[in-house]
Amino acid sequence: MLYDKPATTINDQIALMTERGMIGDEALIRRWLETVGYYRLSAYWLPFELPAPPGQTRTKRFQPGTSFETIVDIYVFDRKLRLLVMEGIERIEIALRSRWTNRLTLAHGSHAHLDAGAFQSGYDHISLLSSLANRAKDSNEVFVEHYRQKYAEPFMPPLWVVTELMTFGELSRWFALTKDLNVKSAVAKDLGLPNREVLEGTLQLLSYIRNICAHHGRLWNRQTVKRLPNIKRFKDDLVVVQTVTDKGVQTQPANFIYNALVALAHMLSRQSPDTSFAQRVVALVRTRSTNQLRAMGFPIDWETRPCWST
Repeated sequence: MLYDKPATTINDQIALMTERGMIGDEALIRRWLETVGYYRLSAYWLPFELPAPPGQTRTKRFQPGTSFETIVDIYVFDRKLRLLVMEGIERIEIALRSRWTNRLTLAHGSHAHLDAGAFQSGYDHISLLSSLANRAKDSNEVFVEHYRQKYAEPFMPPLWVVTELMTFGELSRWFALTKDLNVKSAVAKDLGLPNREVLEGTLQLLSYIRNICAHHGRLWNRQTVKRLPNIKRFKDDLVVVQTVTDKGVQTQPANFIYNALVALAHMLSRQSPDTSFAQRVVALVRTRSTNQLRAMGFPIDWETRPCWST
């Protein structure tokens, strides 16, 4: 099938939205369409469309009374939530860099990353090391240039230098490939999680969410592809659901942003007991309606759960 939809003007877009039932100040609508864009905003008004009849995916018509100001309000909330989540993930990422680097180099030396024997998969190690070597070669960071000017061997700086060049996704993969299980278990406990398997699964989810945030994607009512592992010590806070898998019916954490917020709150509290992350989440989320909270996976009694009430 050939895609033949033409580009439309802002005037055309306003007329189309109005014809489909959107109400609101035209000047406001125009400003947001010009600065944010029709396509990005459409993800926020999809839940406000009339239900589609059988055999169709969308009606593209809005429920009576749908206001553009409501869409803007949700968009601004989502932006604030995204910034808060990015801050939390950044702190976990930095803590992971520090904890993993320190424990791995104490156990296996300053250049443990060059030792294929310290990692589980030779091919994956080569791929990650090659990418990291190229980045170090092209880096103009002061700490990298200092190493190149002063030392001839090994060809790459020590792990505590090059780890600063890794993306969060790369750091997560380096951690997952680490062969020394004592190191991985200790890092998991450092970050407030029960074991290395749970940490690996949690890092996969946080890396996925970080990529969404980095591209200014929507968190509000998104169902994530990755799920948080079932962390028993967080059971009083998590929302779990029954899902059908190839292993049968299993109980798993729901894949909405709520459970990721629970994990971040617990992990940040472990790193910094006086963190205000949970309180700031509560203050922001209290501005939302019941339906909007449900779209993020928040349970009805969320404010009374230990994570948010203490």
